[in-house]
Amino acid sequence: PLRVSTASLSQTSQKDGRAGIESVAVVPAVSSSAEGNKAQRPVLADLGISSVAREWPKMLQPQTLLQDVSAGIAVGCVAVPLSLAIALASDVPPAVGLVSAAVAGVAGGLMGGTTLAITGPAAAISLLVCEAVHTHGLSALPFITLCSGGLQVASGVFRVGAVAKLAPTSVIAGFTTGIGVMILSGQVPKALGLPIPAGLGAIEVLQAVAQSLGSVNTAAAALAVGTSAAMLLLPTVHPKMPSALIAVGGATAASRVFGLDVATVGQLPSGWEA
Repeated sequence: PLRVSTASLSQTSQKDGRAGIESVAVVPAVSSSAEGNKAQRPVLADLGISSVAREWPKMLQPQTLLQDVSAGIAVGCVAVPLSLAIALASDVPPAVGLVSAAVAGVAGGLMGGTTLAITGPAAAISLLVCEAVHTHGLSALPFITLCSGGLQVASGVFRVGAVAKLAPTSVIAGFTTGIGVMILSGQVPKALGLPIPAGLGAIEVLQAVAQSLGSVNTAAAALAVGTSAAMLLLPTVHPKMPSALIAVGGATAASRVFGLDVATVGQLPSGWEA
């Protein structure tokens, strides 16, 4: 059997002088029975590594080295401040967020890319991580992480990931909206430099903030407003500008230069200690 595939050409065709001609090639097609047998395998025992491993040598090519380095820098400019922020929202040391982003990013890249994959810290599960740390302690977090990863691997091996498609959109929207509200309410006191007791709900936190407005740290509030404004306005100047990195870096520099009395992340471990 034969099938037709098309490939777009960027150069001008000498035959008719038009650009963007599509060439048509006839190539042997895999038999439908073979494709069916591959698609109907109930268990993916090798996790797809046998097919992904063939792509690993292609990850480092001289032709795309400059683009790869540029893409890595762009991702890092977003991942570093984002990982710090999610680690703080999860109530774990900032170094945990940075190490998680680095290790999980490498592992995710080796296992193949997808537009739906999330590696490293994620805002949607920050509250779950925070609750787990408060309930079981930080020392239990690696075990919880390995168990969650094991469940994900098992769902891939037995091809049960499609069950996620059965979740109603309204449930997903409600979950993400609730997470967003709780994260925002939890960060407002930190942005204003207010000590708010832990364990309060979103409405209780806002009430406590309203009662403590007289004790707002003006330096912390100014940095929060400036950082938010920079992240919103800088992309309008240039879409590829690393707004998150510039905003966090600018706020850090301002606090050091002007000696502002604000809470800081503190010293981060380096090397194998991290």
